[in-house]
Amino acid sequence: MSFKYAGNLIRYSFVLGIGSLLFQGACAQDSLKNLPEYSLPITNQKLVIAHCMTNIIRYKGHEFEDSGNPAYYSPKGNITAPLGGLTQVKPMTDSLMADKTLDESVEFEMRAALRSGIDGFQFYYVLGSPKWDDIIKAYFRVADKKHINFKFTFCISHPNGSTEALKVAEFARRINGIMAEVGRNNPHWLRTPDGRLIIYQWVGEGLADIPADKKGLPDEFYVALAYKRLANAVHERFACLFTVNTEITKAKLDSYLDYFPAVWIWTLPYGKDYIGNMIAEECRKRNHTFTGSVFADFYTSKLLKKDTWDMYRQASEAVNAGISNVERKYVTTGLSYNFRKLFEFGMQHDAPIMNVITWNDYPEGHHLAPEINHNEGFSILLNYYKNKWKGLPSPYADRDVAIVFFKKYNHTIKPSPYNIPVKGFQKETIPASWEDSIEVVTILKNNAKLTVNGQSVTVAAGLISTKFKSRPGQVEVSVTDNGKTTVNFTTPEGITDHPYRTDRLTYTYSSEFGRFYNNLFTGFVPGYSHEYSAAKSVNN
Repeated sequence: MSFKYAGNLIRYSFVLGIGSLLFQGACAQDSLKNLPEYSLPITNQKLVIAHCMTNIIRYKGHEFEDSGNPAYYSPKGNITAPLGGLTQVKPMTDSLMADKTLDESVEFEMRAALRSGIDGFQFYYVLGSPKWDDIIKAYFRVADKKHINFKFTFCISHPNGSTEALKVAEFARRINGIMAEVGRNNPHWLRTPDGRLIIYQWVGEGLADIPADKKGLPDEFYVALAYKRLANAVHERFACLFTVNTEITKAKLDSYLDYFPAVWIWTLPYGKDYIGNMIAEECRKRNHTFTGSVFADFYTSKLLKKDTWDMYRQASEAVNAGISNVERKYVTTGLSYNFRKLFEFGMQHDAPIMNVITWNDYPEGHHLAPEINHNEGFSILLNYYKNKWKGLPSPYADRDVAIVFFKKYNHTIKPSPYNIPVKGFQKETIPASWEDSIEVVTILKNNAKLTVNGQSVTVAAGLISTKFKSRPGQVEVSVTDNGKTTVNFTTPEGITDHPYRTDRLTYTYSSEFGRFYNNLFTGFVPGYSHEYSAAKSVNN
């Protein structure tokens, strides 16, 4: 990673000098542990904040990165044909935004996110990418101009390499540049009630230099000190949310909470031993904020080198490596189960913030943004749960809703000819067999009859999940209440016994499809997946 702006270190030398004095005093006495501000509220309103991949956005002259580029979706007619198509996601915005300005594109992203139930973005923010700052500035500019009620902040992500001083200097220069343009007091900043800027971290420990002689202090002290230095350099007070993206011990959690006001959980799936139980309980005991997290899916469209997280960034690199030298990563989520249970868990523990992982990380497959596989299904659930969490009436109180979730084929079937290995990378908590069915989540006004592919059952009012046997073909769904049909649709996509390529994305479709996308943005027309439906074969 390059640090092109290290020369600006001089202008921050006085700030880092203050940090150095703080460090010297801290060696004798830990001045950052259990500060009173760690127990202050993070927010005074319930918010849904999504992790946003800053650079994954389509506008004129700026394409999606290769691992999310629809140009590589088809198994034919592009350079990735030997892989059966590199990407297995197809964002709906690609053709519409190809000729739009950056401002038009960020407006679409915000309006689509709001319709999905999201209140703000925490931007994936890395070293060495100063051009991303223009995208962030555009979000603020358009939110101001169009009066869009949306919040923003940074997620300092894997700041590895170089030295702490250089990294703090680069982040400070860039953040100060953004604030100078959009305004430090801009109401779109995500702040605590007492005015601290909420800063997320994703594997953010790398900002700190951890000395060989730690003077008896834990690593977390030095990480907190590095973020204190960054806060000083941008003339702010931070409320940092430390990331938990792997199983940790209670001792390690306690060390996090000694130096940070809150943590947030990455893609750890729900189960009886869900790490959120320990985290929520410790936050309660120590009067810290527990934030909930939800993710819909995890299946990488991006291809990785075997047994690593080293991705092939260019389509040509993946093609040259060949199927025998690539793999995809996966987490079993049980169709809608993981998403529903994680939100219910957050509600149970009265989390003031629910983190969505993610808005638009198409290459990792946990996106909510409009795309032809995930469609609107998880967004419908999010809106339902959000209103319930906030004590508001259901947004679907005036009508019946049905949402279908399925995988395109049984997990025991081996695709042919493009069978790319799928590898888990963390503790699995949900049986893979749970995904070998058709799940229909209904949100009904009254008890009613649900019919799926000719099989009928009675389901109760409210939100209910019902499983049906998976079978090849499109899925037909209807709901009948006292002889009146209130829901009736057929999924555009189908299920197959003969998949031509590996594809473990969860497919969703609902009775809300037309209503959800109607008038979302001028000129927007939703797309459809037809790989295994009778309407159209991908091979024809």
